[in-house]
Formats: sequence, C-alpha cells, structure tokens
Amino acid sequence: AAHAGAVRAEDGSEVEGRRVSQSFTVCEQRIAIDELGLEVVGRGAPDPLTLAHLGLRGEAPKRWEDIVFLDTETTGLSSGTGTYVFLLGIAWLEEGTLVLRQLFLEDLGAERAFVTALQSELARFHACASYNGKSFDIPLLRARFVLALRAELSVDESHLDLLHPARRMWKDRFGSTTLRQLEASVLDEAREDDIPGALIPDRYFHYLRTRDDRLLEPVLRHNAQDVVSLVRITDRVARAVLEARRGRAPDHAPAALALARIFERSGEAEAAYCCYESAYADGDASVRVRASLAFARALEQRGELDRAIRMLETLLGLQAGPPGWRKQAEARLRRLMQKRWRQLPRAG
Repeated sequence: AAHAGAVRAEDGSEVEGRRVSQSFTVCEQRIAIDELGLEVVGRGAPDPLTLAHLGLRGEAPKRWEDIVFLDTETTGLSSGTGTYVFLLGIAWLEEGTLVLRQLFLEDLGAERAFVTALQSELARFHACASYNGKSFDIPLLRARFVLALRAELSVDESHLDLLHPARRMWKDRFGSTTLRQLEASVLDEAREDDIPGALIPDRYFHYLRTRDDRLLEPVLRHNAQDVVSLVRITDRVARAVLEARRGRAPDHAPAALALARIFERSGEAEAAYCCYESAYADGDASVRVRASLAFARALEQRGELDRAIRMLETLLGLQAGPPGWRKQAEARLRRLMQKRWRQLPRAG
C-alpha cells in the first residue's frame, strides 16, 4: 500500500509537513506494484518491440527501472516561455515498488533552485514516459531548463508518449482518451472530486497570494493520480501487445486493426495476421473495408489465395467502400487471380 515519506527542503534537510519557506518541497510515497495490478511493467526486462508499441522514440532502455514516468502542472495551458512548471510528478520502479515523488515550487522566485532539483532527479534516467508529453510537458520542461540553467533536458532522447498508442487502442471505443476517461473505461476507477486541469493554474496563483495549503491538496492528488494512471495504462497497452502475439487479439475491432498495422511495420507477420483476422471478423462494414487490403496481403503471404479472393469478391459484390478503395481492391483481386491461375497444374 502507499505510504508517504518525508519532505526534503532544498538544502537537503527533512521537515514535517509540506511547506518549506520560500522554496520548494518534495513529497514521496511508495506503492507495491502488486497493488497496482501490473503484469508487464516492472516484471522482467522490457522488450524493445513492445516499447515501440508504447510509442518509444529513441534508444530502448534495458530495464524498467531506467524509465521515469512524469507529468507536470503549470501556470498556463500554453507552451510559451511565460509558462512555468510549478509541480513535477515522477514515478519509477524500484525493488518491486513504484516510487512516486512530487516536487512543488513554493515561490516563483525560487525557480532556479527548483529546476536544479528537477535536473538532478531526471538525470538518473535513460528514458521518460508521458501522456502527450511530446507536445506539452517536455517542451515546457526544456524551456525552463534553458531559461533557468542554460542546460539541456537529456531524458527526452528516449521517450514513450502513451497518448498515441492509447488513442489507437481506445479512441474508437470510448471517444475521449484523456487519462480520466481511460481510468473510468479501462481501469474501472472513476475519479471522485477531481479538480479539472483547466482550473489548476488559477488555483496555484491563488495559493501564491494566500499561502493556504488547503488549495494545494486537490492539485497534488490530481497530479499523483495522473502519474499512477500513466503507469497502469502503459501496462494495459503492453499487455494487449503481448496477448496479441500469443494469438489473442483485442476484442474491439478498431483496436485490433491498429495493432495489426504496427505489428506489420515491425515485421511481426504472425501477430499482424492474427489482428487483421480479428478486425475483419468482428468489425463493422467500415472496419472490414479498412482492414481488407492488408488482410488480403497477409493471406497471400500465407498462401491462402482462395480465401483472399473470396473476401475481396464479397466486398466488391456488396459495393462496399469508396471508389478509391474499390479501384485498389479490383486491382488486387486481378493480381491474386492471375497468381492463382499461374499456380494451377498444367495438363500434360
């Protein structure tokens, strides 16, 4: 179970509570990974191909412990240089536990010391994982590093941005793919009394005026929940990838189709075939059209020409798909029929 740790001041001393005068605070808790239901993340070494499915750009880390999961809270919703990061939540795996640490800037005048602490925290890791961090969190952190320290943010060289695989897996099913939506729909844990992210900047400025710690509690809870949910969503995507490799494609056809395309790009032909077959069998007319040409190619590679021909003939006979797709399908069908004809045994 989670338990809170001490808060450290910028000079390294430990204090009770959360406030540290005119500086920044660090709050920590540890959560057993069994409590989070993790089946892939933190279990053994990460597979590079699985990390690619998780949106990895850059060199694959060799251990889960080398990845820092992060989320920021900021003074605005834009990524301009006038926007400050005032709260960084990070988490990493350590000896069977998830360590969750939050660094909170008590005063904008202490930003240099705060960013120095962020630099020290992040320098230990070889990769980072985020949710839309490529577009928001990382550019903001990079800007603060440059402005405050004239330093570079190296942890982004290997980056897993879970927004994109999450969209591929769940957007067609749930519409919204915010972390809050995925918590309710995928993790079965709807948030209660959560502060909307759009209100957090005003809440922070109100805190700076009043120094009322009660204003911070919802913000810290929101940030902590985002980081923990990021870890759990990472595990769910990784779990879906591994299950598809074992022959069990996602039961939602658009998700199966999305996985199939990535498996095909990564050269995992058998997993791609499994997902294309599932998407075609379980999908509606639109999904079947979108899957059909790639599925026909997979069937051809397996030597199942008759099956590929029957599929395309059926769809064309039903007048499925837009004109552009029908033109491609007719061309593919002619080529498959010619290939089958060439394979027929010749008399004499």
